Amino acid sequence: MSVEVTTKRRRVLGSLVAAAVAAGTVGVMAAPAQAAQAGGPADYAAQAQKAAGYINEHSADLTKGNLGPELDGALALISAGKTDAATFTTIKNDIKAKGSSYCTPKNVGGCAKVTITLLAAGEPTTYGGFDYAKQVTSASQFAEYPTNQALDMIALERLGKPIPQKLFDSATAYAKNKPQWADPDTDGLMLTALSHVKGSDADRSKAVASLEGRLDAVKQGDGWGLPGKGANVNTTAWVAPGLYRAGDAGHKDQAVKGQAWLVGQQKSDGSFRGSVTTPAGIMMATTQAVPALRGLQSYDNVGAHQAQEEPVD
Repeated sequence: MSVEVTTKRRRVLGSLVAAAVAAGTVGVMAAPAQAAQAGGPADYAAQAQKAAGYINEHSADLTKGNLGPELDGALALISAGKTDAATFTTIKNDIKAKGSSYCTPKNVGGCAKVTITLLAAGEPTTYGGFDYAKQVTSASQFAEYPTNQALDMIALERLGKPIPQKLFDSATAYAKNKPQWADPDTDGLMLTALSHVKGSDADRSKAVASLEGRLDAVKQGDGWGLPGKGANVNTTAWVAPGLYRAGDAGHKDQAVKGQAWLVGQQKSDGSFRGSVTTPAGIMMATTQAVPALRGLQSYDNVGAHQAQEEPVD
């Protein structure tokens, strides 16, 4: 099965990016308190902008490989309000150069992620002569890994398109059944995707409750991570927004505390350390942390054309 490449940061299955650990010791950045709105998530704009500075200054760690991590970088820069950064222009050019080979019938989640990024940037989804939205709406692969399915749903929600019944059924089956391995990142992203589904209340509620239970089991302190591995930035950056959107009051409170925990992980150079400490791994943790710093944003609501409630059809 084809898993959208940005999700490969994880996992128990291995295939985490391998390389030497980045040299040097970087101090932890103190996080000044930011005002939360009515007990909700705070907007750590200054920290997001500092992280965006790190992304722009270390762009070679982002743009030298597959397109997937670059899309996370673009979303981070949009979220931080730094679309004037040179790296953002590079990523837009790379979408034109790499996008059509990245978006394939076996990687519809990749098509969805390009679609999400273009919509967030206020760009047309036909870009560089290639129609990315068409691939999502006409070629959905219901047997893809659930991360891709969640991205497919979010892209459709941002496009204002209904969720195909088969896609919804596959996503909720993943949520309700015991998975082969723990994947809290995908569980968090799936909560974000399900939070915008209109109707199908019984199936959606069962799926949300099941995902909440799985995430309760891997909560470690105020963050989330793989069982017994401690909380990490990558996982928390995906779980906290999902719980805040779809969870009950207790889980929303956990999400806000998770955001505060995330802020405390920022280093003095603006970066974040995640589950992989290579330069590429540090970059991935940093790009994925930035939207969560901005009021627990995620793939559904960074930038323009935010996700809307959509029915299952």
